[in-house]
Amino acid sequence: NPLYSNSAKNETMQILIQLSEQCEEWYIVELQGVLETKDGISLSNLWIGDLHFDSDGRPQMIIGHHLLTGSFVKLDKPVAVMKKASNPVTSADDMESGDIQPNDTSYKIIALVKKKLVFKDRPKPIVSKKMPIRL
Repeated sequence: NPLYSNSAKNETMQILIQLSEQCEEWYIVELQGVLETKDGISLSNLWIGDLHFDSDGRPQMIIGHHLLTGSFVKLDKPVAVMKKASNPVTSADDMESGDIQPNDTSYKIIALVKKKLVFKDRPKPIVSKKMPIRL
């Protein structure tokens, strides 16, 4: 169901948005602070750690030898994750009705973000106990 349609009568830009039937809920992960590497290399598109949930449902993130404990925070306003799609004209009827123009752009909402996982406390070091080796 389109929320808006393009119209030649309006001078403002309106974008067609359709809610996907398979819309999922996503979360934002928010880290308070800076993640740095020893070498200063970029962490973009790299695996940085594991996300787990404890027995009480609190999020926990393990990054290297550090454990971060977080909390769920509800966003004031939901955020939509959209995917851009072009509308190829499929028939002359679409053109005549004026609903679809050649090469119109539309967006589908593929996910809704209503909560974020906030990690704001200092990380705790994960220390393993060294067991004596007995020969």
